[in-house]
Amino acid sequence: MPRHETSKLRYHSGLNQPNQQAVFRLIFFMGLYFVRIGSLGDLFVAQADAAFCRNDRVIARTYRGIELAQIVSPCRSREAATTVQILRKTTHQDELLLRRLERHKRDAVEACQAALAEAGSSAVLLEVDQVFDGETLVMHFLGNVDPVAERITRDVTERYESIVRTKHFAKLLRDGCGPDCGTENGSGCGTGGGCEGCASAVGCLVKSATPYQDRVNEF
Repeated sequence: MPRHETSKLRYHSGLNQPNQQAVFRLIFFMGLYFVRIGSLGDLFVAQADAAFCRNDRVIARTYRGIELAQIVSPCRSREAATTVQILRKTTHQDELLLRRLERHKRDAVEACQAALAEAGSSAVLLEVDQVFDGETLVMHFLGNVDPVAERITRDVTERYESIVRTKHFAKLLRDGCGPDCGTENGSGCGTGGGCEGCASAVGCLVKSATPYQDRVNEF
């Protein structure tokens, strides 16, 4: 089922301007960071066990699952509440997967917007977030979502999910950066075993995955 979100909790801070040395260095200490997550650029406080640079792209665990995040700045407050855990910096293999998933997501968004317009729905689809498990789309609507929009988004989401559940995506997400990434149960990245699983799976994915547009044309 698609999720509908029209607003999110945003964290704001009164961070002082970094000194000149920090600007040039751009290397932060381990601890808490402000990170941006999602298409709307929501700001969260995240816990990290390693040091990161400003604008680093990282893989993080949020309440929605495994997601892409971007480092904004260190969080000076050590008492800030956080529900986000930074697992690691993105790898080359991650970026390949993200680009592939992004193409599928954009096709799904365009198909949804076209179907909404054709059906005469008043719902306005603003943007869509894609969780890194490859199976979850979070749709952001402006205002209320009518029953027609509910049906259309459900259909589009189901078709999108059928694509990322193909053999190649399933192998990639299972062996690389799936829901267990960064945990003791995980067998891929973030567990100390390197990115070999991701690398082999992405190589197979890039060569052989079925284009999403072929499936989009079905509806």
